[in-house]
Amino acid sequence: MTRAEFGTVLSRLLYGNLYNTTDMSKPYYQEHLDSLHVSGIMTDISKPSKREIRGYLMLMLMRAKDSNTSK
Repeated sequence: MTRAEFGTVLSRLLYGNLYNTTDMSKPYYQEHLDSLHVSGIMTDISKPSKREIRGYLMLMLMRAKDSNTSK
């Protein structure tokens, strides 16, 4: 799973459709990754097509659980 895919799924779990965009000038995942980066859940969003390893996915899930950012 790529960083963009996981970030989009996690963002939708936390925020619902808040960061879905119809702006075709940006990638579908950009708003999702930006929101996770601002909240401290994702620290590196520079390579969205990078494949993530399980450990980093678990770390992001733990950060999301510990944050107060949910819909």
